[in-house]
Amino acid sequence: MKVYGAYMYRCMDVNKIFNLFNGDEPESLREKAQQVDVLLDYKNHPLFWVGMFKKLIQNHQSFNDQLLNFFDKLDEGLSKVDVDKAGEFLVFNRAYEYIKKVDPDNLVTQEALFRFADIHLKLALELSINYFQEHEEYEKCSHLKKNLEFVKLLLT
Repeated sequence: MKVYGAYMYRCMDVNKIFNLFNGDEPESLREKAQQVDVLLDYKNHPLFWVGMFKKLIQNHQSFNDQLLNFFDKLDEGLSKVDVDKAGEFLVFNRAYEYIKKVDPDNLVTQEALFRFADIHLKLALELSINYFQEHEEYEKCSHLKKNLEFVKLLLT
């Protein structure tokens, strides 16, 4: 797996990614286009998908609190329970959009899961499974369960 991991990172030029944040403006339009390509390539990588899934689920309560505060300030008379449910719907479905691209049978995504495998990813997958079970979206549960089993294997 280490050999394949080296291949995965060889395709991703970390220096180009970090150069996006150094504050220097590229001189030519071609250089700007290359910087955009680097950023877009990064978003189409399993490391990004797994990381975003984990981050969204870990921070979903914070998002719900912010959403409740926003609607409290509007004083529209909305039910806090409904706003909380809407926030959960947004977070779990958006997180699923990332993790649905992750297939633990694929070597590249296995490496991404390996890099992020910890108790927090395991918990995020379990919370997602519980959420989608409550809403009877069993196809999503099946995919999440497949990823969860692989993460559990990595953690043993």
